[in-house]
Parts: sequence; structure tokens; C-alpha cells
Amino acid sequence: MKRFLPAFLSVLALLALAYLLLPRGHTFYGTRLLNPKPVDFALEGPQGPVRLSRFQDKLVLLFFGYTHCPDVCPTTLIALKRAYEKLPPKAQEGVQVIFVSVDPERDPPEVADRYAKGFHPSFLGLSGSPEAVREAAQTFGVFYQKSQYRGPGEYLVDHTATTFVVREGKLVLLFSPDKVEATEKVVADLLALL
Repeated sequence: MKRFLPAFLSVLALLALAYLLLPRGHTFYGTRLLNPKPVDFALEGPQGPVRLSRFQDKLVLLFFGYTHCPDVCPTTLIALKRAYEKLPPKAQEGVQVIFVSVDPERDPPEVADRYAKGFHPSFLGLSGSPEAVREAAQTFGVFYQKSQYRGPGEYLVDHTATTFVVREGKLVLLFSPDKVEATEKVVADLLALL
């Protein structure tokens, strides 16, 4: 029995190695959270108050930005539009893209929503009081502040440009600004989550 032990252990080690090398489903391109964090907020939409928890049955792609943004906001929303439109129609029904303005002074709910819908009619734009926006942003660890201030209404807003993916009320995946541009990989991640 003792002379078979090394051979048995060698075979066992080879089987363990083979198991570890086997492909296991989808490998996520975005940053997958191993401990999904429960998230919720209440902001204003064009027709009144909107809670994130209202979208429990959908995969929510959430982006914080502002309508006067010269670069990363339109680029990200175009990337989200491309990914959304690449999804099969049935999958599109299970996805909601939400744009949250971090510039409530210039972006009331109607303006934020009109901006979001300018990229795709199904997108939703939200805003709210400065306090409500700050609270929603803090929930996701989003930083923002006015910069290059030239006077009332004339400034930029530096902000976190991550796209957050929420499923069943929990933050499950993040796309950095460069990753959200890879349409096919984003679509694959979304389909794996749906």
C-alpha cells in the first residue's frame, strides 16, 4: 500500500491541476465585485421621484456625469448606447441605463433626462437636490467637484467616470472609462449577468 501512495498522490495532483485549468463559464472583462454591495438612492426623474430599487428586475448601468461635460460623459454614453443596441431585443428589456447628473444647478431632472434620451430613448436621466445627488454619489464612492470656475453657470465638473452595474439591488460590476469602450466585451459581461 505504501508504494502506491506516491503514485496515487501524483495522480491526485494531476487531477487537481486539470480541474483548475478547466474553463469555468464567463471570465468578466469588467471588474467583478466578489462581495456585491447593496445600493439604493432616491432622486428626481422627469415624472417625479425615482428609487434605484424600482429597477430590481433589471440590470442597471449607472453613470454619474453632467450635461455640459465636454468629453468623458458623451463618450461613455455613446459607448453604453453601442453596447445596449448590440444586445438582443429580449436582453434589452432586462437592461436600464441611468445617467445621474452631478451638476444639479444646471441640470434639473428634465434636462438630465433629455440629455440621456439624446443618446437612446430608453435611457433615463436623473437629478435632484444637491444633498440628494451627493448622497447618491457617496453610495457609489463617486467624487465630483466644480473646477475652472469662471462664474455662475460657467464651470466644469471633475468627476469619477466609472460605469456601475447593479443587479437585484447590488453593485456587482464596474467598467472604467477605457473598458466601457470595448463593446463586444461589455455585451458579453451583460449577457452573463442577465
